[in-house]
Amino acid sequence: MARLLGARPEEIGWVQNTSNAINMVANGLTWQEGDNVITVQGEFPANVYPWLGLKRHGVEARLVERKDGRVALDDVAAAMDSRTRLLSISFVDFGTGVRNDLASLGRLCNDRGVLFNVDGIQGLGALKLDVENMGIHFLSAGAHKWLMGPQGVGVLYVRRDVLNQLWPLTANWYSVVNRDDHLNYGQPWVETAARYEGSTPNVSGLVAFNAVLGMILDAGIERIEARVLALTDRLIEGLQSKGYTLISSTRPEERSGVVCFKAKGDPAELLEKANAQGIIIAVRVGAVRVSPHFYNTEEEIDRLLAIL
Repeated sequence: MARLLGARPEEIGWVQNTSNAINMVANGLTWQEGDNVITVQGEFPANVYPWLGLKRHGVEARLVERKDGRVALDDVAAAMDSRTRLLSISFVDFGTGVRNDLASLGRLCNDRGVLFNVDGIQGLGALKLDVENMGIHFLSAGAHKWLMGPQGVGVLYVRRDVLNQLWPLTANWYSVVNRDDHLNYGQPWVETAARYEGSTPNVSGLVAFNAVLGMILDAGIERIEARVLALTDRLIEGLQSKGYTLISSTRPEERSGVVCFKAKGDPAELLEKANAQGIIIAVRVGAVRVSPHFYNTEEEIDRLLAIL
């Protein structure tokens, strides 16, 4: 996982899912009354509720509005002030498929002394990501989407220089330096993100996920991304030729593996028709969402377009 993220192994902890990891960040940091957190209006709820919950500590959650379906860097900057502690945003937006400019957002956070948290589940495994170059402090992702792993396995990345800012909420006998020294309760925490893992990991899930990660690394994330974008190119061209309105961006830097568009009728009927022919799509925020992975084929894209 460290190779896939551009991280170091000691910065990786295994958790249950994305929500679990984001809550560890939200509730593991030390907050002061009057602090604020910035996220985005329209984010998936897993990346909103943990920050709203900080109201009990007197922390304000500020939701930046999108413009033309995207988050403007200037609007994020304008929402920040001297009490802003953290920015939390998705790698890829679940309802629009827009890939956010994490590198620019990371530089902004670094310049302002703000922690940077990323929900990576809608892009990790399909698109290149380098947490170090992007200035990311925390990243969360479940394994069951683009990473093609089992449910019940997720990753929490914690940059080494902020490790001691995040309290291990799941502190247990696995969290200390020598887990076999059972009666030595004065031990320090282990100096890795393993301190955030539960004491009984999902071993069978991790064994299965290890095989999947090996396949992803063998294929190469650059090749996977190129293949995914080639398939979505074909889909977008077909949608445009049929007069459908795209919600997703066609700007190269904002493209992802998620393509969202407006149905011409009831999106639920389209979903049912596609599913009946073995094509799995989704409806999110009133739009149709299509997410082909590298194993999908041009013929499958054409079958969906034929249904449309």
